[in-house]
Amino acid sequence: MIYIDTTSLKIIQAKELHYEEMIEVVKNRIIAEADPVLTSFFNKRNLEVILKGKPDKLLTLQFVFFSKTVPGYSYAEWLTYPKLKRKSTTPRTLAEQAVVDKYKKVYDQLNRIFDYKKFCSKDAAGYCAYDLANKLDICTCTYCNRLYTKTVIKPHKITRPEFDHWFAKSRYPMLALSFFNLIPSCNTCNSSVKGSSEMKLKTHLHPYLDRPEFRFSYYNRTYGTYGFEIKSLPGTKSQKSVEAFKLKEIYQMHEDEIIDLTKIKAVYSESYLSILASQFKGLSISEDEIYRLAFGTYNDEKYFDRRPLSRMKKDILLELGIIK
Repeated sequence: MIYIDTTSLKIIQAKELHYEEMIEVVKNRIIAEADPVLTSFFNKRNLEVILKGKPDKLLTLQFVFFSKTVPGYSYAEWLTYPKLKRKSTTPRTLAEQAVVDKYKKVYDQLNRIFDYKKFCSKDAAGYCAYDLANKLDICTCTYCNRLYTKTVIKPHKITRPEFDHWFAKSRYPMLALSFFNLIPSCNTCNSSVKGSSEMKLKTHLHPYLDRPEFRFSYYNRTYGTYGFEIKSLPGTKSQKSVEAFKLKEIYQMHEDEIIDLTKIKAVYSESYLSILASQFKGLSISEDEIYRLAFGTYNDEKYFDRRPLSRMKKDILLELGIIK
């Protein structure tokens, strides 16, 4: 997983652009609803929190919203609504139908106001998901760091990362366009692995809040073959996030990378990078550039998103003693 530094200039600029471009769009949709309760709640201060507030503030505000706008709001009922709405194999009981009726109107309103489908459309006029992805410029999946997620918008919108809703939009419709709830990711992590699974700030890593505290390691499976381990302290956010995103299982397809690195270790008794550096004597080339040329990844954590497998390779290289 990759930590996204909220103090970096590109993230600050992306957040402010997102707010500036979306605020009027959202305001106009609120006006179109012509609902005095919504108009009163979605004032300038609350909209600012929704569009660019930190994750903990987002969560708190949605709970406040439901308690103020849904008569007889119950947290337990709210938890069951998304599942009951999708229920199709068996008829709903009267009690279940009452829950659906109680929350459906406000959910529908929120989905119209914070319309993620329109934001994602290739045909969207003006600012959209492609512009946000381009501004963020995060080139690999934030969760697995295995696949490129580069954005191509010229001559027309071709590709971009998917945006995972860290707080699932099926349960948190008000946060569907929230900057800190839109995590650049690959299709595997977003749709195949995570889906609408519940993530909690107390138990899982949030890319904009938490630095990962796990490390990749390897073990000898049989002679000449290796397997991955991912080490973290039991019960920590790191452990739970590694399990949630199936990182150990997914990285099994990259075990050949360990073989390549162990071959380097076996062949070069001296420092591999020192040997490479001697080949570039007289050229203006930094240690970081030599590292990138040697391993195809970045050494500095703040650049891990630029190339796939950067975190894993650095951990294994350190364990092998190829780098110090």
